[in-house]
Amino acid sequence: MHAPSPQYVPVAELLAGTAEIPQRLDAATIRYRGVTCHVYGVLHGLTGGTNRQYKALVEDAIENAPGELVFGETKFAKLYRGIQVEMDDWTEIPLRDAFRMQFKAALTPMRMFMVAAGMRRERRTMADRFGANGFRRLQDIGGSAAFHALSPDERRRIAGFPEPYAYLVENCRRRAGGGDRCGPVFPDPDWRWLAMIEPELNIPLRSVFMLEFAVERARVFGGSEISIFVGEIHNSDMVWLAGFDESAVDPKVRDMVDNVRWRAIELARAPRRPSRLRFVLASLAGASIPLSLYFGLGTWLWARG
Repeated sequence: MHAPSPQYVPVAELLAGTAEIPQRLDAATIRYRGVTCHVYGVLHGLTGGTNRQYKALVEDAIENAPGELVFGETKFAKLYRGIQVEMDDWTEIPLRDAFRMQFKAALTPMRMFMVAAGMRRERRTMADRFGANGFRRLQDIGGSAAFHALSPDERRRIAGFPEPYAYLVENCRRRAGGGDRCGPVFPDPDWRWLAMIEPELNIPLRSVFMLEFAVERARVFGGSEISIFVGEIHNSDMVWLAGFDESAVDPKVRDMVDNVRWRAIELARAPRRPSRLRFVLASLAGASIPLSLYFGLGTWLWARG
């Protein structure tokens, strides 16, 4: 059973309004397998947020998060202070997708520059742009508390993502070798890198993994209330996953979800975290192919000169 949602405003009202925007992150509260979960969706960008103001907002939410344990998705413990348990959701990214992500990111110098410049910009930007100079625009919302004034469902639509079940089906199709390989386009240009790698991120199945892992880990430690910090989209996925009718789901999708669940439960009970070696090697292999071509071309041009 879901707790009452925070107070949200429609996007048209947010853009047209002049009222001060609450500086907070919202949380969806769900009850799943006997554990109360407060799920926070975070616009983590490449370095924890597109500006320092937003990153501080996340860390404040972590500091004040309710429950016995505070969980975060992969790398959140490095991005934010206060994460107690980091979930190894990278295990739900197949090695071929890890390879593809890095291959695509390194395929052209422009893409590498886009990512590197984005990371530098995020670390150097002090505050978000939303409402600056008196203008409220969607293209400025990707690193602002204003994003959390909208409902999670509306945020999904603005960011270009399908509703949870349709997105889960698409993830399963992609994992089986089919599906649409075009990523969603977020209106904020700070997020233009996302469309490039989204098809390989396996977001819905990682949502399954993280919800199951966090709840099982809490049960192992005797916890009954936890907070979970995940990237935006995972949060509304988890709300849907906590209460969907499994009998109405395509059997192939249900089987894939069940497999992810059991892997998550097994890892939550394991005494140590899984090795990242194969994942890292696949990622390095993906990046090394275009980089070696650039290096070879540069060496050839230098030798000719």
